[in-house]
Amino acid sequence: MVEKILITAALPYINNVPHMGHIVGSHLPADIQYRHAIATGKDAIFIGGSDQHGTPAVMAAKQLGVETQDLVDKLHEVHKKVYAKLNIAYTNYSNTANPNHHQFVQEFFETIHRKGFTSTEKRDMYYCENEQMFLPDRYVIGTCPTCNYEAANADQCEECATVLSTGDLIDPTCYSCGEESHFKETEHVMIQLGQLTDTIDSWVESNKDNWRPHVYSEAKRWINEGLKSRSITRDMDWGVKVPLEGFNDKVFYVWFDALLGYASFTQELGQEVFESYWKNPDAQIMHFLGKDNVPFHTIFWTGMLQAHGELNLPSSIIGYNYLNFEGQKFSKSKGVGVFCSNLLTSDINIDSLRSYLTTVLPENRDSDFKWDSYQAVTNNELLGKIGNFFNRTLNFTWKNFNGNLNGATTNPQDMADISLVSKIHEMPGKISTLFEQSKFRDAYKLVLEYASEGNRYLERKSPWKTIKTNPEKAKHALYLALQLAKSLTIVANPILPETMNQVWTEQLGLEGTPGDAGRWAEATKLNLPSNHPIHQPTHLYEKITDERLEQLRTELSKPHSLEQIVKE
Repeated sequence: MVEKILITAALPYINNVPHMGHIVGSHLPADIQYRHAIATGKDAIFIGGSDQHGTPAVMAAKQLGVETQDLVDKLHEVHKKVYAKLNIAYTNYSNTANPNHHQFVQEFFETIHRKGFTSTEKRDMYYCENEQMFLPDRYVIGTCPTCNYEAANADQCEECATVLSTGDLIDPTCYSCGEESHFKETEHVMIQLGQLTDTIDSWVESNKDNWRPHVYSEAKRWINEGLKSRSITRDMDWGVKVPLEGFNDKVFYVWFDALLGYASFTQELGQEVFESYWKNPDAQIMHFLGKDNVPFHTIFWTGMLQAHGELNLPSSIIGYNYLNFEGQKFSKSKGVGVFCSNLLTSDINIDSLRSYLTTVLPENRDSDFKWDSYQAVTNNELLGKIGNFFNRTLNFTWKNFNGNLNGATTNPQDMADISLVSKIHEMPGKISTLFEQSKFRDAYKLVLEYASEGNRYLERKSPWKTIKTNPEKAKHALYLALQLAKSLTIVANPILPETMNQVWTEQLGLEGTPGDAGRWAEATKLNLPSNHPIHQPTHLYEKITDERLEQLRTELSKPHSLEQIVKE
């Protein structure tokens, strides 16, 4: 039975362009998971989109002197171009301004309201006398009570990821005018998470063995501190309107709104598709996200879905830690980082970037992007192992046998052959298991080891020597090496889709792509006909010289101007 898997990447705020930390925190690993799922025959789709609501977008638009809708529409297109440049293969990348999304959110709310999981409550909220307005969470900054970070927002400290409630901040001020903010009473709609404590906790415990330790511990921290009712509305006019009498001047809290994008964006593919993933008990839902989003997905999102009661709960929540840059936090103003807007005009080999980023995915702890490490991984691993194997095998076959090994067989002739055939039968399965477990760093290490097996085989067989005295023996060795080349193209494709597709179609001369549905099953088969002609090979990767590295460093770390991007 074909498994149905819905894969999502956390919705980015559309108040700026993404940097590499955002890419490794959700988009890239989700894409790798999706590509592997398709290749192994799963009925998978990949859903994402832009979070166009919330105060970050309003604040950015105000600073630029433009309409919020104009800003988010422009940045939505920039995000789409960035993900396309990085070969992130979304099935549907939508946005929360979509009318279908607004309707979906309102209907979802009406269901949980009817079922008694909401209430209304008067609360003191931050208010700015100078601006004459209630202040959304991101309009309030102050000192975090947990880590003493002096620029924490009212809902969450970006320094230590602590989720905050109204009143937690020390010395809160209005972001817009800098004046001290005060409390003023207002009425909001609450979701009663406390009523769902036992069911949420039971669900968290059922996933303990499947989650990374930091995801489980963060969820349990919330539960152990006691789940309370949380406001799901805000006093502002940018967002999804609340369909409840007396609250028509409010919008839904951005997290309540954005999380539902996973479902509403699926619905855009058709009601039948939506129900096959969100209402089918046999379907799996996998969320990829950064660690600052963990509590919202493990507690808030789960509570929302349990209150609704008619949609599937996620089967996997894969939380990533932070990616730093050369030992520092990413900072646009200081030019610290790699900023994706620069990718759009760069000629960097995208697969070399995906290759390196996979090696530094912050799966269990924070990691670092380092340019010298990018150079080393590209030259020593990607070029030295994968590129080298393809180049030696294909070039020697092309130059000495006109690209055709007609008459060769896969029957092993010695222990080296037996060992290589055994690797072709075994390695794809081992690599696949790691992909399924979302252990992408380990999977890539095994892909590189697989390529190294090919290089070691060629060294043992030395067809460049045997061709002088025994051409048939050289042909036989190259034929087995070509079988591994076909297999390697398939198993490396989730991480290196552009160059593996190039090898598959332009060099091996095969039909379709290495990532086609169910293609993985061919990775263990020695079924490339001996009379199949390959095409003239070309180099896949270029060595990164010190001069080239400095060029890329300057080019991709250049601070961007949001004002300029909006005007373009």
